Amino acid sequence: MSGTTFLTDEKGQDTYLESLNLTQDLLNDLLMDISLLGEFASEKEFYWNRELTGLTQHISTFVEITTLLAKIAFAKKQKPDPQFKESHIQLLFVMKAMNQTQLKRDYVGLEELIKYELKDILTQWKIDLLPQLKKLFNQ
Repeated sequence: MSGTTFLTDEKGQDTYLESLNLTQDLLNDLLMDISLLGEFASEKEFYWNRELTGLTQHISTFVEITTLLAKIAFAKKQKPDPQFKESHIQLLFVMKAMNQTQLKRDYVGLEELIKYELKDILTQWKIDLLPQLKKLFNQ
């Protein structure tokens, strides 16, 4: 089914809106994971690695889903907003930096990346970008 057909189909609209709602839930879970990760800062390396693996998987899923949702939303406009792509690039850049600091066992640097960089980008999605996707679809 093409993106245009998907956008004009009522069932497709329901699916899109449901996907946006699930994405919002995933984003809320990611932000909760970040706040809980601080609790493991003084724990053993095992707990850090376990929690970071889950966080990284959730971020990857979030990027994939929001990329697809943005493609569908922008199918009407023929020209995507670069803000979405830039935010995805920032997320991937932070994930790479997290991986490098984890390999170096620099848990202070890792904690700072998560608390400041990652949380800021995800908060931008929550406050600005996901509502924009909802608006675009309803136009």
